[in-house]
Amino acid sequence: MTKMAAEKTYSVIIPNTNSLLIGKILQQLRHQTIDLSLIEVLVVGVDKPGLVTEDDVVRFIPTGEHVVHASDKRNLGMQAAQGDLFLFLDDDCLPTPDWIACHVARHQAGEKIVGGAVTFGARHLLQLADNVSAFHDLLPFTRAGTRPYLATANLSVARSVVEHAGMLRPGKSRAEDLEWTARFRACGYRLYFEPSAVVFHDPARHTPAAIWRHWAGDAADTLWVRLRYADLLNTPSLARYRPIYLWGAPLVAAWATARTFSHPRALLRYGHTLPLVYLTKLIWCWGAFKGFPRNVDEVSE
Repeated sequence: MTKMAAEKTYSVIIPNTNSLLIGKILQQLRHQTIDLSLIEVLVVGVDKPGLVTEDDVVRFIPTGEHVVHASDKRNLGMQAAQGDLFLFLDDDCLPTPDWIACHVARHQAGEKIVGGAVTFGARHLLQLADNVSAFHDLLPFTRAGTRPYLATANLSVARSVVEHAGMLRPGKSRAEDLEWTARFRACGYRLYFEPSAVVFHDPARHTPAAIWRHWAGDAADTLWVRLRYADLLNTPSLARYRPIYLWGAPLVAAWATARTFSHPRALLRYGHTLPLVYLTKLIWCWGAFKGFPRNVDEVSE
């Protein structure tokens, strides 16, 4: 990553796969409260709908259909970025007007890696349950401070950290942020959660089939990371045994669901989604059983 001689200080990197929200996301970024002359927005990927409009703020980096993984697109974005600070969004996340300013303020206070909060709508029950299950640790009413992991849906990382710890694992679209932020911790960095830096997550997951693909598809990669960084992520020792994800699935799913609703406000606001959240955990268990590593000893640190 060679830093270019330029005025841009903050580089927002968005991996895009024909998102129908990308135009609205870019509009939100063009109305940030921070000085726009300091910002570059790099949209990396494919844009068949033609919603990406380039200007002094936005630059489109087309990859073609052969680059399919989010980690590869983010890595290409970092390679092209000019800023000293990388800010990451997904192509289904809408930032609030002060999103960049909140991240920058926390970095100016001394942090190197900052994650923000995720909010979502309640119109689609399946999508709501999916979001609650995935982002219960990153809700705006959860505490600020050190976290065991963060998500690239809402993340900022100093360039110096990436130069030290390396980029994302190539060829990954699932759990790549879990691995990356765990690796940062292994390199001695702190992960800081700032709940005032908020994005609205609106994925196209409104059907049972979409929910199944999400949770069954994520499981193998998520499990690999949790086994690889077992000490850092407090992975239970039973996680090393494949049968637990089949015969013990009801208990594993119940334990994970209880963690999801451990915050009283989460239970109060989203308690009606609990049966569906439990179902996502059962689906994850099935995916973990099917995709369990062939040699678990080679995965572990």
